[in-house]
Amino acid sequence: MEKAKIPIILYDEASEFLVGLADPGPGWTAVGCDAFEGLPYFRRPASRSQAFAVRLNGAWAASMRTLGSMNRQGPMKLATGFHLALILHEMFHAFQAIQAQERFERALGVYAAEASYPFEDPDFVDAWKREGALLAAALNAPDEAGARRSAGDFLEARRLRRLRSSLKPDHLAFEMELEWLEGLGKYAEGRFSELAATAAGGPDDVSLAPADPFKRMDAARLGTQLGRQKGDLRFYLSGSAQARLLDRLDPGWKREFSLAELYLEDALRAVVMRQAKVGRRG
Repeated sequence: MEKAKIPIILYDEASEFLVGLADPGPGWTAVGCDAFEGLPYFRRPASRSQAFAVRLNGAWAASMRTLGSMNRQGPMKLATGFHLALILHEMFHAFQAIQAQERFERALGVYAAEASYPFEDPDFVDAWKREGALLAAALNAPDEAGARRSAGDFLEARRLRRLRSSLKPDHLAFEMELEWLEGLGKYAEGRFSELAATAAGGPDDVSLAPADPFKRMDAARLGTQLGRQKGDLRFYLSGSAQARLLDRLDPGWKREFSLAELYLEDALRAVVMRQAKVGRRG
């Protein structure tokens, strides 16, 4: 993967604050007599703020609600480290937009199919639940052979679900593009947290380990209730699970696929088929 310098916007109920961009354009005011880790930062009134990647004066920035604002509004109090992981999730979206803008825009466009996607069809729900269970089984398999078998079973279950439901092309794109967009964002969030938690030189008072309650909820949703997840949440889970499974089966997989051309299930299928051929020859 390439490296990119990504500005960050943090917003609360009243204001947005920007750091990392020297010239943010009209509407932003430099905060005088202050700095963030030696860098100037800017402020503007909050207006339709969103947690995502934001286009800003020719640059892409990551936008996220402040920790204090989230904890004032939400039922669960978030730790600082978990909030940092959420910021990194949105930074990855900005990275997607920088590295693969056409694909990023195509992925955003598939939300037009959400209203007609057969979320509530009982057979479709059950088939999605089976896919989640097989992904969970692959991730939790005690050995690589078991992980590969469950991965292959997942791919076949997915093929059959689409065949039996006569899935339309726009709904197929809805699945695959959102696994790329939000599944990879979820995957990056978790990997950033894990890597930062083991890195030397981090802040002593901030735990960057993934928050256990949220990890447990995600694991339960994936393993038993994937077909019950509304909107794009199921693709956060199915996409990130496929990326983690690729890590397990082929740790070098990211070097084989460009971000713009990556389809997670195709990458997983290629790895499973290649390893199956190796196994037969052995």
